[in-house]
Amino acid sequence: MDTASAGHGPRPADDNQPPDDHSPGDAFRAVLCGDGLRRCPWAPTGPAALEEHDRRWGALPADSSGWFESLSLEIFQAGLARWSIAQRREGLRRAMRGFVPGEIARMTEDEVDELLLDPAVIRNRVKIEAVVHNARACRGLGSEDWAEHVGDLRPATAEPPLTVLEESRRSPEGDRLAGRLKERGLVFVGRTTAHRFLLRTGVLPGHLAGCFRNGTGSGGSG
Repeated sequence: MDTASAGHGPRPADDNQPPDDHSPGDAFRAVLCGDGLRRCPWAPTGPAALEEHDRRWGALPADSSGWFESLSLEIFQAGLARWSIAQRREGLRRAMRGFVPGEIARMTEDEVDELLLDPAVIRNRVKIEAVVHNARACRGLGSEDWAEHVGDLRPATAEPPLTVLEESRRSPEGDRLAGRLKERGLVFVGRTTAHRFLLRTGVLPGHLAGCFRNGTGSGGSG
């Protein structure tokens, strides 16, 4: 079932504002969906993206595994079409043992080789090995430890972008976090990955102004 048939697809333009009131930038703003809610433009592109947007993106992780999963998903996302990782999330969770660092840390080279044959995951050896390496570096980190790593990166006030054209690929906060993670021994955590991790976990605003999810999370991002 597609999102339009489920009542979540974007409505025709004349259901938003009169055509005369539109500007070229409106195509990049939060869109009005069939259920009457405005969402970021990527949300109604498919069922997996819709669920990711409405339930997970910009939400504070509940436990240490959730924090590690958020970072790992951004590692797997790197270089791929935006939001494509949402379609692989369940396969990745199964293959990566629920993203529990202690479980992943025990993975052997033979088990990594087996994952490279699994069509449900991102079959990239460098990324998989990076996640295994990072799991070993993160063993023993509790949810409070992750929160401490990002606690001073949460801005007192943060304005969400109005359009996708205003979204940044990097941020000073992401740059600082990337340095901290590398000091801890983590790999494949460049400035862009660290920035998106902060968006995913709600530390920085991850939803557009006008999106119903904006402002609902601890980071002001839903």
